[in-house]
Amino acid sequence: MQHRSTPLARTLGAAALLSAAAAWGAASIRNDTGPRLDILVPLALAALSAFGWLLASRSAPVIQPLQVTAPARETIPGNLGAVRRDWGLVAAAYLTVWAPYVAACAANEGRGSLFGALYVVVTFLLGAVLSVCNLSLLQSYLDRSQRMLKEDAAAGSVHAVRVRFGTPVRETYRYPTGKGVGRIGVRSSCFIELVPEDGTGGQRAVRLRTTHAGHSVVVSEKHLTHAAARLVGHGGWLCWPTRWRDIAGTNKERKVSAAFVSDSGHVVWGVTHEEDYAHYLREGAAPVCRTDTALTVTPLPRPSRYFPTVHGWHLGVAAVGALLAVPFLLDVVPYWARLLLGVFSGALGVFAAMTLDGQGVDKEPWSARESLHPSLR
Repeated sequence: MQHRSTPLARTLGAAALLSAAAAWGAASIRNDTGPRLDILVPLALAALSAFGWLLASRSAPVIQPLQVTAPARETIPGNLGAVRRDWGLVAAAYLTVWAPYVAACAANEGRGSLFGALYVVVTFLLGAVLSVCNLSLLQSYLDRSQRMLKEDAAAGSVHAVRVRFGTPVRETYRYPTGKGVGRIGVRSSCFIELVPEDGTGGQRAVRLRTTHAGHSVVVSEKHLTHAAARLVGHGGWLCWPTRWRDIAGTNKERKVSAAFVSDSGHVVWGVTHEEDYAHYLREGAAPVCRTDTALTVTPLPRPSRYFPTVHGWHLGVAAVGALLAVPFLLDVVPYWARLLLGVFSGALGVFAAMTLDGQGVDKEPWSARESLHPSLR
């Protein structure tokens, strides 16, 4: 169950990141022997702020569904807001990949050992390579086909039909892998069933699915999860780009981007498969509609990143990594012990932080469903 992101939690989270950045900077700039209080003090502040963030997140209100009070929109907004980048995640990612280098600098400083110098160089190269990999976090959280839909809406027209936000489904698909008898593959996907608003049964439900956007498909899953927790039962417009043929014709899987624009003023981004959009686009059930470029809709506000089953344990691992750094930061252990503790401290920091955001999807709003390949039925 997700909690709201409160100003107190965001402030404490930012304080933890800034304090950690100060400790990282002190470790990489200064180079002498003796106790490193300039690192220990901001590191302690980061730990206190992280603990405060944990408490503030736990006590924050739980996300509740939005009440259906807005009247049906007669016009379709032309300004479809994009999914905002998670700058807190970006900052945490870059602090994480440089943790081994920071630990190496602090453990080796002022000793002049060839092995220690090699340790510092290796961790620097690791941080540099992972920093380049993290550039993907700065990519747009809309893929190219979704940006085409955004451009078409801004240009004044989209294919659209009135629908109601229905059941959120997490589907498990089982299929033969072709690699031997009894070899079964499993693939999971998330989608929202959008039901035609007329209620006559003459139109077909559409599944709005996740897509690879930004860093990974997890970005899209989180986006749909936020919507599933708050928008079930809301009416709105399901929009496709006017250039949908250009998208379907050049996409190997023949997917077409789509967006649900709720009457409450929110947009939910996803894609639709051919079996879902064919009736509406190929058979003309979703006509071209004009958009009002003066109207704007935005994604739902991002909830707290906190998950009760994840963050307590992972922050505990990070705390152990920080405690392992205390002896060499106080300069009370021999050089070989400094390097050994530095290795374990940096490794635990990376492990805790890189798995901290692994469970990015709250499973509570989703209804479980299983489908089988025809040969397995």
